[in-house]
Amino acid sequence: MIVEHYLLLILAILPLFYKYAFWFYTIQLKDYRWDRFKEYLFTPQWNSALVNIWTVIELPLLLVSFIVFVNSPFEIIIYNVLFVFLLIQNLFVIRKIFSKRILAPKITWRLLLTLLVLLLWFYWDLYYIITRELWNHIYSYILSIYLFAPIVIFFVILITLPLVNLLKYFKIKKAISISKKYNKPIKIWITWSYGKSSIKDYLASILIQDWTTLKTPDNINSELWVAGIVSKYLNNNFKYFVAEMWAYKIGEIDLLWKIVNHKYWFLTWIWNQHLWLFGSLKNIKKGKSEIMKSVLKNKWIMYVNWNNKEISELSYNKELKLVKYWNCKWSDTKFKITWVKNWKTEFKFEYKWKEIKLNVWLIWIHNIINLTWVLAFCYDIGLKTNEIKKYIKNVESPKNTLSLIKSKKYTLIDDTYNLSEEWLLAGLDVLHSYEWEKILILDDILELGKKSRKIHYKLWKKIAKSKLSDKILYIWVNYKPDFLNWLFDGWYNTTSIINNISEIDKKSVILFEWRGTRKYINNFTTSV
Repeated sequence: MIVEHYLLLILAILPLFYKYAFWFYTIQLKDYRWDRFKEYLFTPQWNSALVNIWTVIELPLLLVSFIVFVNSPFEIIIYNVLFVFLLIQNLFVIRKIFSKRILAPKITWRLLLTLLVLLLWFYWDLYYIITRELWNHIYSYILSIYLFAPIVIFFVILITLPLVNLLKYFKIKKAISISKKYNKPIKIWITWSYGKSSIKDYLASILIQDWTTLKTPDNINSELWVAGIVSKYLNNNFKYFVAEMWAYKIGEIDLLWKIVNHKYWFLTWIWNQHLWLFGSLKNIKKGKSEIMKSVLKNKWIMYVNWNNKEISELSYNKELKLVKYWNCKWSDTKFKITWVKNWKTEFKFEYKWKEIKLNVWLIWIHNIINLTWVLAFCYDIGLKTNEIKKYIKNVESPKNTLSLIKSKKYTLIDDTYNLSEEWLLAGLDVLHSYEWEKILILDDILELGKKSRKIHYKLWKKIAKSKLSDKILYIWVNYKPDFLNWLFDGWYNTTSIINNISEIDKKSVILFEWRGTRKYINNFTTSV
């Protein structure tokens, strides 16, 4: 049966590719960090990925395959069953490929290293089985590496960790050296729970009009990614370097500061995002306090959101130079929105006894709030009012952040970059301003730890009572039964709940919230 066994191995290639691509994508999404992936283990999302119809077939099949070791006549049975199973799996994967629903990781040096070790491992196993003619092991081997894919991947990650840490050490050390060498660029750090990318893009779009400006792309904000940007691009030809950075635990802020060595710091909102990693809101605050030590030590400037309770309640040294933005009694900036029309906003801005009236292609209050401390920074670096008026005309909403996509039949609001309580409500306010049928397509928030259900309950209750959307499509598995019950407790009913995008068949304005909903946007842009 040697030929038949080789056929079985060939049939296993595509299903294994699909399975490992998914788990590599998920693990890469968690930065290969066990502390981030561990939180995923306690979600319904993990349960559905691990325990499904395929698992119901695979696990008993694996157990039965061990019988072949002691009872060879069973081999023909297990062979035929596994052959049919793999054939069905191939058809399933081919369908996924043609429907473009394959989740694949980004090609990085760490992925390639892990894949190389994984393939060498598989090659050695198969070489041993084939040369020793242990064909009755082939069934349990295929099923084992298929069923326990995440364990296999993490085992390889563990094997490669010393080399990865060594390479990471040299990469970060190189970035720190380059950052010290090229000290002419004025470096700006934007950090914390949400609003980082918006502020980074607003500021960079203004600075780049008159000065050479380097910024971290997209949502790249970990120490390794930022170190790569510094090593590859930073030099003294740049006037400004705007970096979005994020820490996942206490102590990482200090390392990030060494990599970039910033002069200006923007502290946005402290919220519950990544609560699992820090363990508590108290630890999140403690992590942020590390910023102030560096700012104070170097007599630098820190821009803070004074409306955020968690930020305003931090302990500040009197010698710390703060610029407090918002619209409250103690803030240094003031603003007033005078009108909003056709995705354009007019507002008055006041800072350091200067008042200016501005028009921008942005909507909703939080975009304007994020822009106010960018304007404060512009005044602090010496820009004149007429220059600010000129530069601000090119400021636009960042990609996937309350971005408008128009078509003949639908108006789409892409707000898939991030999700927090404030931005979700912001998106719903924009959605409610339209006269067409209003539809919310919603994903859930990850890495909230033990308080996840409680936080979702609070948010979804607000949705249920808001009456800001006519219909809702909830696309993910976490808390779905609870979510429906919470909606029914509000004003929604069974006709308000959409189960599939095919049910949206008339003129509608559709709001997409959180990254998981992004894949549905093309369905509406290509259908007209």
